[in-house]
Amino acid sequence: AKLILTHHPSFTLIILITTPPFKVGSTASYIAAFFATIPLISFHQLPPIPLDPASYDSPDALTSDLVNLNNVHVRVALTSTLRSLIIDLFCYPALEIAAHLGIPAYNFFTSNTSCLALYLHLPNIYPDTMDNFKDIDTVFHLPWLPPTPLNHLPDTTLLKNTIKCDFLINCTAHLAKSAGNIINTFETLEPKAVKALSLGFSIPDGPNQTQTPPIFCVGPLIDTHRNGNGDKGEECMEIAVGLERSGQRFSWVVSNPPPNNNKQGFSKGSHPSLEGFLDHTSGGVGHDSVGGFVTHCGWNSVLESICTGVPMVAWLLYAEQKLNKILLLEELKLALPVNESENGLVSAE
Repeated sequence: AKLILTHHPSFTLIILITTPPFKVGSTASYIAAFFATIPLISFHQLPPIPLDPASYDSPDALTSDLVNLNNVHVRVALTSTLRSLIIDLFCYPALEIAAHLGIPAYNFFTSNTSCLALYLHLPNIYPDTMDNFKDIDTVFHLPWLPPTPLNHLPDTTLLKNTIKCDFLINCTAHLAKSAGNIINTFETLEPKAVKALSLGFSIPDGPNQTQTPPIFCVGPLIDTHRNGNGDKGEECMEIAVGLERSGQRFSWVVSNPPPNNNKQGFSKGSHPSLEGFLDHTSGGVGHDSVGGFVTHCGWNSVLESICTGVPMVAWLLYAEQKLNKILLLEELKLALPVNESENGLVSAE
């Protein structure tokens, strides 16, 4: 929103916020402080939807209903002098409201252009096979992307005919129905994919063909104040042993373990510690250069590393990170992979 105001200072922006049917951290103080500083950006909290989280088998099913049922509130919020609507990938039901009101709706895609190109094809790949994607090694080819195995798609799509898979397929099916896709990337990073999507191409839409909408590259947008999730104690032990055995100097940033999950080997103080480990490695922390970055390949982390000129080691977790890894390894040549066991653990060796 602040980036849009930088280029169009006469605009007024309203951010719609859903009210989930469960407790979340309060944002009231942040919103008040933000609005006091930048009054041209305001926040509108949508009324709560009476949903019972306990009646759902998965968070994905709850999210799907929450977004769909909020349409009535979105319709009321948009009946004003708004000129356009920007939505998240998962909020595709709001496209119907924007079309009814005659205002353009743009999708803000927080990953890269290569991933967006694949997502645009995903609804048409999905019906072509009866098998689960996780069980096949078919490689998907697009002229502007590295060869992509279908079993590298996000985990939510690997098991067909599940609620979370159908939800993501519906989300991606609506990417081509927006007025355009705003992407957190820049042209020199992905020139082939950006050129292909800028020119546009046809994709099947039922019995017809539809042209992909225009794209707008606005990156790199980097969140420098995010809070990461804690690592599992077992994996932290393996990382610590592996780093020490490598004989290299390094800086290691680790979140504290949750209060109710204080794994053996971690102290209860303000810093996680392994017995004697910090004594052995304290010299590396003071070094003023970083030669490499071990990353889960989330797009924010990737952009941060690229913008600081640091090569990466790709250690994946979930979502579209396997697709990002392919881009980094095969296309950009900016990362090396790590080897995982069958259960996903990376050992000290």
